[in-house]
Amino acid sequence: MLKNINSLNHPVNSLIDSVLNCFLEVPIPENMDSLLDGFSSLSGCPCLFIDFKNRYVRSNNSKAITLLDSELTRNSNNLFADIQKIKSVREDESVEFVYGKHARGVFVPVKVKEVILGYFAYGQFIERTDSLALKIEQGIPLTNEEKEDAKLLKILSREEIEANIYKSIRFVKGISSQFEMNYDLKNEIKKNQETANQLRVQKTFFENLFENSPEAIVILDNEDKVIQANQEFLRLFEYTQKEIISQKINDLIVPERYKDEGASATRDASVGQLVDMTTIRQTKTGKQIHVQVMGKPIVLDNDQLAVYGIYRNLTQQVWNQKSQKIIHHISEILNSSMNSVEMISKIGEELVQIVGAGRLFLELIAPNRRSLNSFTENDEAFKAIRYSESLSSVVIREKRMLYLNENQINDAIVSNRLSLEIIPKTWLGIPLIAEERVLGVFGVAGFVEDSEMNLESIKLLEFLSVQLATGVIKKAKDSKLRMLQRSMQQSPASIVITDLKGDIEYVNPKFCDITGYSLKEVIGKNPRILKSGITPDKIYKDLWNSVLSGDEWHGEFLNVKKNKELFWERANLSAIKDEFGTITHIVAVKEDITDAKHFEKELLESKNKAEESDRLKSAFLANMSHELRTPLNAVIGFSNLCDDSLSMTEILEFVGLINKSGNQLLGIIEDILSFTSIESEVFQISEEEFFMFNFVEDVKEISKEKRVQENKERLGLLFKKDENFSRVLVKSDYQRLLQVVTNLIKNAFKFTNEGQVEFGYKVDGEELCIYIKDSGVGINENKKNVIFDRFRQADDSITRTFGGTGLGLAICKKIMDMLGGSIEVESEPNVGSVFTLRLNCVISKTDTKKEFNNTNGMQTSNSSLILVAEDEISNFKLIEAILKRNSYEVVRAENGEEAVEMCRKNTNICLVLMDIRMPVMDGLIATRKIKGFSPNLPIIAQTAYAMDGDENKAIEEGCDDYISKPIRKELLLEKIKALI
Repeated sequence: MLKNINSLNHPVNSLIDSVLNCFLEVPIPENMDSLLDGFSSLSGCPCLFIDFKNRYVRSNNSKAITLLDSELTRNSNNLFADIQKIKSVREDESVEFVYGKHARGVFVPVKVKEVILGYFAYGQFIERTDSLALKIEQGIPLTNEEKEDAKLLKILSREEIEANIYKSIRFVKGISSQFEMNYDLKNEIKKNQETANQLRVQKTFFENLFENSPEAIVILDNEDKVIQANQEFLRLFEYTQKEIISQKINDLIVPERYKDEGASATRDASVGQLVDMTTIRQTKTGKQIHVQVMGKPIVLDNDQLAVYGIYRNLTQQVWNQKSQKIIHHISEILNSSMNSVEMISKIGEELVQIVGAGRLFLELIAPNRRSLNSFTENDEAFKAIRYSESLSSVVIREKRMLYLNENQINDAIVSNRLSLEIIPKTWLGIPLIAEERVLGVFGVAGFVEDSEMNLESIKLLEFLSVQLATGVIKKAKDSKLRMLQRSMQQSPASIVITDLKGDIEYVNPKFCDITGYSLKEVIGKNPRILKSGITPDKIYKDLWNSVLSGDEWHGEFLNVKKNKELFWERANLSAIKDEFGTITHIVAVKEDITDAKHFEKELLESKNKAEESDRLKSAFLANMSHELRTPLNAVIGFSNLCDDSLSMTEILEFVGLINKSGNQLLGIIEDILSFTSIESEVFQISEEEFFMFNFVEDVKEISKEKRVQENKERLGLLFKKDENFSRVLVKSDYQRLLQVVTNLIKNAFKFTNEGQVEFGYKVDGEELCIYIKDSGVGINENKKNVIFDRFRQADDSITRTFGGTGLGLAICKKIMDMLGGSIEVESEPNVGSVFTLRLNCVISKTDTKKEFNNTNGMQTSNSSLILVAEDEISNFKLIEAILKRNSYEVVRAENGEEAVEMCRKNTNICLVLMDIRMPVMDGLIATRKIKGFSPNLPIIAQTAYAMDGDENKAIEEGCDDYISKPIRKELLLEKIKALI
């Protein structure tokens, strides 16, 4: 289709397509005008080129270009944009158009990278079929205007027009290739400039990184010679750049004994291996430092150009590790049972790497404070010296550390009028201060040249002096304690120490001599084993009231020995208090006054035989009658409350109170015994299977008791179980796990004043997760690990506020370790704490959604017959009362032999409660015999000797379970239900 250029609707300000922006700097080829002239000569038509910026070049060899030029540009402000609007109908994308009244022309797009950069245009011709051409050929007269146009127009046939279009397309391809070459060249230049700029930036960056790196970096050539080193390398090894350039690295910084190692490292780096090691290197002055060395070759196009090395100074880190190790070892030495001479010798061995050629010394102020007891490393014993014979006198007087060189030592000798046997070259003296008094001086004396100590070593010795002062005090106290212990052991008086329940914890040899009991027989027993039944009960009541109120008690007892022989004792009893003023134990110092009493009795009988006979008889009968009606167990049990004047409600109330007090004291004893057994490695774990709902019930009861004991009834108490499972069966040590939970709940109540305490558990696969959460005072982040150490709590202020032995969490941690589990704590001060126990102990679990009730409404009958093998009537009565109230039938055997016969003859017995220690035949032998003929009969061992190991011994002998006295009702019933 022929287009009319005069009919276009021209825009005023057309914008260049953003696609063309990349061609803005591409120039029009310099030979464009000659190219156009050439095409014009070949075609006989004037032509021009116009680009997207409306710049154009025209041919010059034809006057007819004037018409083409003027017609094309006359009606357009943006000819390029106007031409783009014309849609070509030809495959070659050229556009044939008419301009003026008669002239024809052709536009051919010039493309670069498939983008139209401009147009090539030629014209000033008419086709033979046009009206003007026909008039000319037919000789028809022309108008003046037609005559002027005819002068400028060339008549072409259609074939000639197509031939010219073909020529123009080929011509345009040549123009396009020149533009594309210019474009590619321009881009290549631009890319090279950008690459050069990037290389300059990278070079500057890496030079700055190299020079300002906090690590020491050196670059070596392939012969291990230094090419360049950064400032940190020069500072670390004390060299200048000039001193190290072209020098071999191994000759500069590798000590003699590390030469082979250094050579091996450089060989490894040279073959492409990464070197990463910790070693020792030396500075220019010979000072050795610990460093981490990393090295690797620098490779370009598979050619090794150099090797770089990075040195990280680890000297301070190594020193800190060494210091901590020394401090730990010396702490162990100070806590050992070594005497002072052995202790100082061992400390000297630990400090040999610190003091070097110096000699360690310890000079303590003598007890009379008139002289010093001096000990120097390698001495065999302390020796007494005068104050004037030691520089330590200056330190003691000034109460501060002194580090003196040779000149300062001489000045001190003169100014203090000292007389030293040997004058050292250097001398360090650190005062040992503890409990606000100076104990002596600890330090190092150097007797050779260059024996100065560095600041880190002095600081370490200063720190150790604090430990040593504490150790000296401890040794002195231990010495006093041993003296007191020997005095008790060798005392001519009988000495007994009991807990607040009256259970014996210590007796001296004199007690055993008088009573006939061995130490093993009385530990854990109550002194009531000596009661004859003759001493009035009022005396015992007065005794307890006085001692528990903190007063001393003096009196006499008529007691009975193991062989049933009566004897008199004069006793002085008083309370033992801890540092907080709390009564923890009772001590009794007793004298055997039997002979004096016998003599006194003979005198009284001689003087008042007649009248005193009736009075003594009446008093004896009254006391005996009273003793028969008064319970023998005054602390544990309820026998002392079985008085006809009391109602059952009152008896139960008093039993609860006594049980509460007994449980509190039992907790302390169990903590001490548990920790002692753990430390002595006799602590044993006894695993058993149990359901978590039974465990939770025990925890509930204990928690309620602890809340009352701690006077925290105001606190909320929540219990949560894993709602996903209705029944969870686990295998672990029930009592040990319960002991841990009890300790944590007790702590939660102790450290919580407002809010609540929460206990719960969750199950994840085989892992049981138990947590105890409180809203108490919380624990600082840096104290979370400390609280699990023995005798430690979160901080001193809490210790003063809340008290405690500091054993509870240490026991919990050790028990959880032995159970194969872990204990964790999350806490925030003034928000609360969460203690979490984790154990892989879950055997099975029942999904709540899948649980079905298979009991069909039936309940297990509790009318089972239980045999109680117990020689003590009071203990039997207590157990009998518990069992009968829970619908069990009870029969009794007073010794092991009776128990065996009753089990043999009575097949209705469903369970045996077997006391371990009984006359005739003990419980363990009886258990073996019963299991021999009735292996499926459940037997629960019971004993008052609640020591670690008893349970394992009972289980080994055939018992199915174990319970210790005093017996807890809920625990006993649970164990019975589990076995019947």
